[in-house]
Amino acid sequence: MFIGRFERVGYKKSYRYCRPTLLLTHVALAETGELITDHLWLNYTKGFLDLGELLTGDLLRFNGRVASYVKGYFGTSQKLDYKVERPSQVALQAKIEGPRRLLPDTVTKFGRQALIGYIMERERAFYEASCRPIDPYYIEQYRVWLTNHVMKNAQNYDIVLQKQLTGASKKH
Repeated sequence: MFIGRFERVGYKKSYRYCRPTLLLTHVALAETGELITDHLWLNYTKGFLDLGELLTGDLLRFNGRVASYVKGYFGTSQKLDYKVERPSQVALQAKIEGPRRLLPDTVTKFGRQALIGYIMERERAFYEASCRPIDPYYIEQYRVWLTNHVMKNAQNYDIVLQKQLTGASKKH
């Protein structure tokens, strides 16, 4: 078992589509507390999604398989690195207090696209500062999902979310 501090969400782009990811920092063995790595990118799998929106500082506990891979591009300097794959038994060890939004279900293609839009919207400042693309298509999929799943249901409506969307739409 591992334990790590949630830092932020992200995505990785393949030649066909984007895949959601999340960044954990201070990853350690859960039993001993021995630090394994200062950071770890994982696929944003169903186990993590089932926890709902994660906030920076949440401590996550999970199981996974350690595997090696070659880091770098072919033709440039490469090195052997390690990753944790197939995360399972994902649980919140310690939760940061604060408002949390519902997240799209990734069972459908639309849900997966909406989740990428959520990630692009949430991490907009980072992507803009690092000149990484923010695709309006994915942002629109997230906004459509919000309209259909969150804003119509008063008990799930979040004032913070409304302010974010109002501020983001004024920028465009």
